[in-house]
Amino acid sequence: MNKTFLEYVAEDIISKYGTDLSRIAVVFPNKRAALFLNEHLARLAGQPVWSPAYITISDLFRQHTDLKTADPIKLICDIHKSFTKCTGIDETLDHFYGWGQLLLADFDDIDKNMADADSIFCNLKDIHELDDISYLDNEQKEMLARFFANFSDDIDSELKKRFLSLWSHFGDIYHDYNRRLTEQGIGYEGAIYRKVASEQTLHLKYDKYLFVGFNLLQKVERLLFSRLMKEGKAKFYWDFDEYYMPSPSHHLNTSPSQHLNLSDFPNELDNTDRDIYANMRRPKRIRFISSPTENAQARFAANWLLENHRYRAGRKTAIVMCDESILLPIMHSLPPEADKVNITSGFPLAMTPVASLVMLLFDLYTLGLRKKGTALNPHYLKKLMAHPYAHHLTISTPHHLTTSPSQHLTISTPHHLTISTILHHIATLIKQVGIATKPEGDPLTQESVFRMYTILNRLATLADSGDLLVDNTTLRRLVSQLVSTSSIPFHGEPVVGVQIMGVLETRNIDFDHLLLLSCNEGNMPKGINDSSFIPYTIRKAHHLTTIDNKVALYSYYFHRLLQRARDITIAYNNSTDNGHTGEMSRFMLQLLVESGQKIGHYTLTAKNHPTPLMPKPIQKDEATLSKLQQISRLSPSALNTYIRCPLAFYYQYIAHIQEPHPDPETIDNRLFGNIFHRAAYLIYKDITDRSPLIEKTHIQAYLSNRTLLANVVDRAFEEEECTPNNGLQIINREVIIQYITKLLKIDQQLCPFSILAMEEEAKVYTQLSFTTPPSHHLTTPPSHHLITIGGIIDRLDILTDKQTGKPRIRVVDYKTGNQPSSPIKNIDEIFDPNNIRSKHSNYYLQAILYSLIVSRSTEWNPANHPVSPALLFIKQAPTNHYDPTLHIDKHPISDVTVYEEEFLTKLKHTLADIYSPDTPFTPTDDRKKCELCPYRMLCGL
Repeated sequence: MNKTFLEYVAEDIISKYGTDLSRIAVVFPNKRAALFLNEHLARLAGQPVWSPAYITISDLFRQHTDLKTADPIKLICDIHKSFTKCTGIDETLDHFYGWGQLLLADFDDIDKNMADADSIFCNLKDIHELDDISYLDNEQKEMLARFFANFSDDIDSELKKRFLSLWSHFGDIYHDYNRRLTEQGIGYEGAIYRKVASEQTLHLKYDKYLFVGFNLLQKVERLLFSRLMKEGKAKFYWDFDEYYMPSPSHHLNTSPSQHLNLSDFPNELDNTDRDIYANMRRPKRIRFISSPTENAQARFAANWLLENHRYRAGRKTAIVMCDESILLPIMHSLPPEADKVNITSGFPLAMTPVASLVMLLFDLYTLGLRKKGTALNPHYLKKLMAHPYAHHLTISTPHHLTTSPSQHLTISTPHHLTISTILHHIATLIKQVGIATKPEGDPLTQESVFRMYTILNRLATLADSGDLLVDNTTLRRLVSQLVSTSSIPFHGEPVVGVQIMGVLETRNIDFDHLLLLSCNEGNMPKGINDSSFIPYTIRKAHHLTTIDNKVALYSYYFHRLLQRARDITIAYNNSTDNGHTGEMSRFMLQLLVESGQKIGHYTLTAKNHPTPLMPKPIQKDEATLSKLQQISRLSPSALNTYIRCPLAFYYQYIAHIQEPHPDPETIDNRLFGNIFHRAAYLIYKDITDRSPLIEKTHIQAYLSNRTLLANVVDRAFEEEECTPNNGLQIINREVIIQYITKLLKIDQQLCPFSILAMEEEAKVYTQLSFTTPPSHHLTTPPSHHLITIGGIIDRLDILTDKQTGKPRIRVVDYKTGNQPSSPIKNIDEIFDPNNIRSKHSNYYLQAILYSLIVSRSTEWNPANHPVSPALLFIKQAPTNHYDPTLHIDKHPISDVTVYEEEFLTKLKHTLADIYSPDTPFTPTDDRKKCELCPYRMLCGL
C-alpha cells in the first residue's frame, strides 16, 4: 500500500517544524484522524516528540467566545418564544416543534455563510423593487426574479397572503431570537461561528494552526482561515485526487470547492506529486455486490474479513457503514479470528434494554392514561412488568400515585401529573435501575443508564424552568427522538485492529482493504433533502448551502475514501421493501461510467433450502380426553374454531394457550367491534329505560345531536379501557360514530319495535345430547354426552313483519366487517370448513343456533312467534329498506324452525367429532386460514 495522506502530512510537519510541536495546533474536521496522525508523528520522529494540540474546527470556534452551545431542545423552546412574540400567532410548542427545527437549520446556515438575514427574508410584496436593490449582482437578481415571477399574478390569493405574512416576520424572529440567546450566554452553532468570524481581534493560543483535510468550506471558515493566513499563523493540507479535480469533461460534484480551496489557501504538500494526488486511477480490485437484505450484508462482512485473511491487516482494513443501523448484525457476525476490532460509531442507545424500559414507562404515563387520567391501563402496566429491569423498580414511590386492589395504579391528584413530574419520576426509576445493576459490573448497562438519566434530567430541567411546554404525546416523541440519536462510545485502542466506522468518521483516514455496506441511493448520499423555509433559488442567490453542496460533500467523502484503497468491495440492498429503493448509489454508477476500473458484479444468495412445514395432528390420549370431558359448555365461537381448524381448537380450549393481547395503541377488529357493540347498547339502553316501545322520535333525538352520539362513543371507549389519544384511534372514533349513525338510520325505518334484551341480558343456552362412536385404539364402547351450548345475543327484538302483519322475533348480530359475497346454499355449507373463510358461514352457525334456542324458549318466546336470524353488516348496509335477515339459497329465513332438524343433526355430528377418542385434532390444509391465526407460530408457519 502507498503511504496514507496522514503519513505525508506527518512527514511534512516533522521536516518543517521538528519534534517540538508544543506551539502548534492541528485542526481537523472531526476528532478521529488526530489519533492516527499522532501515531504517525511518533513513529516517523524516531525520538520523543512534544505533541501538537489536536482540536476540531468546532473546538477552534468555541475557544474564542464566551457563548456556550445550547442543547437542541432548549434552542427550539426559545425560538418558539421569539416566533409567538414576533408573529402574534399563538401556536403551541407541540405543533411548532417541527417548524422550529427547520427555522433553526435555516438560521444556522445563514450565519455560517455570513448572509444578510434581512435581505433574505425581505418582504415579497416589494418584488417590483427588485431591480433597485443595489447590493445584488446581476446573476442574483436574475435568479430571484425567476422565483418571484411565481408571485406576480394573483398576489392577493389567501395562500400567498399567509406565506408572505409569515415570511415578513422571519427577519424579526431571527434578531429577537439571537438577542434572547445572547442574554442567556448561549447560542446555536452558526451564531457562535459568525460571532467569532466577525471579531476584530482574536487572542490566539498557538503560533501555528495546521488545517488538515478540509473540503467544502462555509463562509465563516473561509473568513477565519483568511485572517489566520494573513497573520502568518495558518497552513493547509488538502486531501484530494486529480481524478475528481476540475476538467472540461468531468461530471463529479466534488471539484469546485477543492479548486477554490487550493487557490485561496495554498497546499503545504506538492499538488503535482502523483504519489499523493493521483491514486484513483491506479489499478484496483473493485467488486459490486447486491444483497437481498441488510442482515445478509452483515453476514457477508464476516466472510469478507476471513477471505485472504483481511482481518490480519488490522487498521488497514475497514468496514464502513453507509447505514449505521446495520452495526448490531455486523457485531454479531464478526468471526472469532478478528479478535481486535475498533468500533467508532458507538452503540445505539435505542438498542439497549434501558431505552425500551424508558419507552414503556412513557407509554404507561402517557398513552396508558385512562378514566380521564385517574388510572393507568393495566395492559401497559403488564407490559412494563414483563421487562427484565422491572424487578428493580418501586413503581408506587411518587406521592401522587397509589396502588389499588385491582392492581391498577391510580392517580389521586391528576393535575399534578405534569411533564415535569413524569420526567422526574422516570429519571428516579432509571436511577434505581442504575444502582441495582451496578453490582453486576456490566459497563454497557451502566453507561446506557447514565446516558438515559442525563437525557431525562436535562428535559426535566427545561420543564421546571418553563422552557419545555408540550403535552404528554409530544414529550414521548421528543424522548424517542433524543434516544434514537444518542450512542454509547466504545472504549479501546483506536489505531489497532479492523476499523468499523460510519462514513463521516473516515475523513482523512486511508485504508488498504475496504468494505462499504448499504451503499444505496438514500444512504450515499445520506438522506439528501431540501427542507427549508428558504426556496432553492433564494438560497443559491445568497450563497447559502443548497442540495447541490450536500451532494458534492458526500461525493467527496465517497471518492476520497476509495482513492488510496486497492481492494474495494461495495455492497447494496437490491430489495424494494421496508423503505429500500433497491438502487445502488449514484456514486457507484459514476464509478462504472468514469473510473476506467474493471468492476466485478456479484449477488449474495441464501443457500438455505426451504423445507415444507407440515403441522402434525394431535392424537387424543387419555389426558386429552380427560380435559375434553371437563368441558361442559361450548360457545358457537368454539364450534366455529373447530370447524375451521381442529388443531386451533385444541390449542385454545384444551391446552388453554391464550391469544396475544392486542396493542392498545391500535384498535384491532375485535376491539373495534366491542366498542361499536357497547355504544349501540348504551343508546338503546337509554331509550328502553324510558320507553318499552322504540319510536322514530327516540332515534331522531340521537341522530340530530352529534355531540350526544360522540359522548356515547367516548363512554364506550372508556369502558373498553381504550382512550382515543392518537391519530389512528381518533380516526376509528369517527368511523364508529358514522357506523352508529348508520345503524340508527336503518333502525328508524323499523319503528315502532321493541327490544327484548341486549348483550349480557340476552344469554341463551340449551342442552344437547349426542353419542360418540366406540373407540378402536382405546377399546371403549360408545359414549353418551350431554353438553350445554349457547351464548350472548347482541340484540333480541320484536317487530311487525311487513309481509304477514304478524309479530316476528329477530336474533340480531351486529357485524362491523365485510359482508359475504354470496349467501350459503344449504345447511351443509355451515359445517363445511371450506366455506368458513369464503362465505363467513361461521356467522350463520351462531345466528341460527341462537334463533333455534329462542324459538323453543318459554322465557323469550312464550307466544311462539316465528324467529329469524339477522346479520346486520353495518359497513356495507344501505340505509334505505335494508333487511338483515339471513338467507339460504336466496330465501329469507322467516321462521328458523324450518331448518331445525337438519341443523341439529349436523351440529351433533360435529360435537361427536370433537369428543370422539379416535378423531385427532388435525390442522387445516387451507394455508390462507393460517394467515390470521394466533397459533400459526406454534405450527411453524
